[in-house]
Amino acid sequence: MKPVDHQSAENYCAGNLKSSGRVHLPVAPKALARGRFSPEKALPRALTPDQALNWLEYLADQGQSVKVVNINGPGDPMATPELTLLTLSLLRDRYPGVSLCLTTLGIGAAAYASELAKMGLAHVSILMDAVDSEVAQLIYAWIRPGTKTVPLAEAAGLLIREQAEAITALVKAGVNVQAKTTVYPCINSEHIPAIAAKAAELGASEMKLFPFVAKGEDCPQPRDEATPEELSDLAAQANKILPTTLIDMAMCQAMIEDEFSHEVAEQVLLPKPSPKRPHLAVCSSDGFEVDTHLGQALQFIIYGPQDGPVVLLESRPAPQPGAGDSRWQQVAMLLSDCFALLASAAGENPKRILAEKGLPVLTQEGNVEGLVDVLYGGGKKKGGKK
Repeated sequence: MKPVDHQSAENYCAGNLKSSGRVHLPVAPKALARGRFSPEKALPRALTPDQALNWLEYLADQGQSVKVVNINGPGDPMATPELTLLTLSLLRDRYPGVSLCLTTLGIGAAAYASELAKMGLAHVSILMDAVDSEVAQLIYAWIRPGTKTVPLAEAAGLLIREQAEAITALVKAGVNVQAKTTVYPCINSEHIPAIAAKAAELGASEMKLFPFVAKGEDCPQPRDEATPEELSDLAAQANKILPTTLIDMAMCQAMIEDEFSHEVAEQVLLPKPSPKRPHLAVCSSDGFEVDTHLGQALQFIIYGPQDGPVVLLESRPAPQPGAGDSRWQQVAMLLSDCFALLASAAGENPKRILAEKGLPVLTQEGNVEGLVDVLYGGGKKKGGKK
């Protein structure tokens, strides 16, 4: 692999988005934890790997020079490692000169250290806010490392162990690791030197120290707010142990404002027909409403252009259920001429498999005609054959 100049990534937290060329890509659909000081609301929709590439192409078309791409959010990239690795691989192939970074809690990362190292990452940031399980319990509302809910006390201890294993494995694999620590006054502020010491012991190259910044008026907050003097003192203490950069409040606010805009992307990232994939597949029980779960679809209704207008072309029988992943491979072949598949709902596994085959699954209930109209950019439709 050709070496990548990571200078822009080293200055990732400096300057504004346009001057540093940094881009935040939220491709993780699943969270591993929720902080006590985070809003209690559902995660925004994550980008698919294809959408991530489309977003970078859109930014390039807008004249933005992309130098650094950080994989982070809305969930945790290591909660769905296959999707994350696929996204990184696609980005590395399409943009070989761009610095790639990853931000994660670290749960499960140790098992993928060698694969992450192959991606030539500038660094992996581990969100390391505690090295004591009792402190971690004051920071997190829940930690869910797998599909089962684990008691917080047990999960907090597991988090700390997993972070240590992740840093050790990543460093051993040749990946530069940063500890990214948020200061929660009167909760973990007295533990900052201990976090720095542990991170240094495990092989982290530096610490980035962030003041807590509430994301929205409904966001719970610690009882006290750290003063600039207190933050500077904590950074100085940590710096004696591990090179530490204090990210000031203004920069934190600017970074929040620079985060990915789902509102803008809703229109930009909608899949579009192409000469190779001009058609759209729809899961519908009656041809009028998108009302069928992908896994329960008996047929796919196919729309596409015919002599100009978009028309209902035909219906295609869906492969029989019960064949596991091979069923979705069959669907991908059956709909290889389609640029998207509309369903009322779909499981993550079929969505992932079909996305890898170039067929994004859009989950949205509603009137078929209206949704088809949106995806074809408002083109007029007329009835066709079934």
